[in-house]
Amino acid sequence: MDVDLFAGEGAPMLPFEFPVAENDIRIRRIRSPRYVDYEAGNAILNRLAWLFNHPKAVRPPCSLIYGDTNNGKTALAYKFVRDFSPREDSPEYGKRPVVYVHAPPFADLNGFYDAILRTLKAPYRSTARAQAKWDQILQLLAAIGTRVLILDEVNNLLIGKVDQRSMVLNSLKSLSNELRIPVVAMGTQDAVRVFQTDQQLGNRFEPIGIPRWALSKDYAVFIARYVQRLELKQESNFRSKELVGRIHGMSEGLTGETCKLLALAAEMAVHTGREIIDMGTLDQVPWVMPSERRRAAR
Repeated sequence: MDVDLFAGEGAPMLPFEFPVAENDIRIRRIRSPRYVDYEAGNAILNRLAWLFNHPKAVRPPCSLIYGDTNNGKTALAYKFVRDFSPREDSPEYGKRPVVYVHAPPFADLNGFYDAILRTLKAPYRSTARAQAKWDQILQLLAAIGTRVLILDEVNNLLIGKVDQRSMVLNSLKSLSNELRIPVVAMGTQDAVRVFQTDQQLGNRFEPIGIPRWALSKDYAVFIARYVQRLELKQESNFRSKELVGRIHGMSEGLTGETCKLLALAAEMAVHTGREIIDMGTLDQVPWVMPSERRRAAR
C-alpha cells in the first residue's frame, strides 16, 4: 500500500513503526547513572542520614566532605537527595527535605543567594538587595521543610575577593543557625583551606575525606558489582590482577573515573559484539588519564 507521508488530517496511519535497535536501548541504560555500594561511599551516606535525622539544635552539626575531583562526591549527594525525597504517593510530596546547590563559580554573596533561589525555582530579581534575597531564602527553606542543605564545589570560594568569601561563609553558617538545620559543604582538598580560614567554621564543619581506591580486593569487588549492573552478555574476569590493575591505573583510583571508564568499555563491548570487558576492550576505549587531562588544560 502506498502511503502519503505528507497527507493531512484523516490520512491513513503508517503501517509500521520505526524500531529502536536493541543495542541503542542497552547503551542508554549503560549511560544512566547508578550507585553501587562501597565502604567509603556508604560511610558518607550514613553520615548524611545521621545529619538528616538529627533534632533541631541551636548549633546544628555540619560536615565538610572533601576529595579529589571526580571521586564520587556529587554522585553521593544525588543519591542522598533521591533517597530522602518524598515519593509521589507520600503526604510529604512537594516538600524539599534535602536541597542541593552548586556554589557560584567564584566568591560572591549575591551569586550564592541567586544559586539557592534558582535551585528552588523561585522567582527573584538578580538586582534585588542581598537582604531581600536572604529573607526570601529563609522563608522558602522553612516553607518546604528543608532539613539538610548541601553546597557543592565550595572550593570555588577561593576564587574572588577575600571579603566576599567571608560573607558567603558567614551566610552559610547563619543559614544553619537561623533554620537550625545541618549544612553540608562539598569540595576538593582546597575546600578544607577555605573553611580553615575561620576558626568557628573549622570547628563547626567536621571534615570527612573520601580517599582514592587502593589497588585491592575491595576495588576488584566494586568493579565486578558495577559491571554486573551494565548487563553485558559475557562475564568479565575481575579476578585477574592484570585487568584490575589496568583499570586502576587508567582511572587513577578515582571512583567517578572508574565508573566512567567501565561504562565506556561496556559501550565498546556492545558495539563490537564482544560483550566482555577485558584487556582488548580497554585497548579500544578512547581514554586520557585524569592527570594528563589536567596537564593539557594548563
